[in-house]
Amino acid sequence: MKINKVSKVLGKIRVPSDKSITHRAIMLSCLSQGTSYINDYLDSDDCMMTLNSFEVMGVKILRSSRRIIITGAGLYGLKSPSQKIYAGNSGTTTRLLSGILSGQNFTSIITGDDSLSKRPMKRIIEPLKLMNADIKARQDNFLPLEIYGKGNLKAADYISNVASAQVKSCVLFAGLYADGITSVTEPEKSRDHSERMMKAYGADKTVDG
Repeated sequence: MKINKVSKVLGKIRVPSDKSITHRAIMLSCLSQGTSYINDYLDSDDCMMTLNSFEVMGVKILRSSRRIIITGAGLYGLKSPSQKIYAGNSGTTTRLLSGILSGQNFTSIITGDDSLSKRPMKRIIEPLKLMNADIKARQDNFLPLEIYGKGNLKAADYISNVASAQVKSCVLFAGLYADGITSVTEPEKSRDHSERMMKAYGADKTVDG
């Protein structure tokens, strides 16, 4: 094999679509003012559960094979769902959406498939209750989750005993609706998609350490 020296290399690289980022982009776009464009999203069942959840709450969403166009409802523009919100097998949808729904002024119920219904939710229920959220779960731990939004969340300084991006994101999303400063401390750093994207969407967010 002979390899000859060249002066330059040309080409294009397409970064694969990402599930975690797609979830958060949908959520933040729906809670924002104005129109957002999400390009090269991941068209997975889990991400579509998040998209469907916000459509049930009245958000205008247009989708094609490569792009989602979302007309944001704003933080307080979501409408009471006329049916239970079905999260399928998506733990990210369930846990992050719980933080958002806790700050609303309406009641909502999140359900899922048999597999998701066996996954524990106590790790998000506890911090949300510290923020004055009213949540009921089967055996205090499993789906379905009944969230009685009262619009009176309180800020919290939550110290998590696990490094979990889902727990952290749930609390931070709830913090968008709480008076005062909400903070999350982790034993070690978990992935920071939510923090980065919240800042990009205009939230007042800082990171220490």
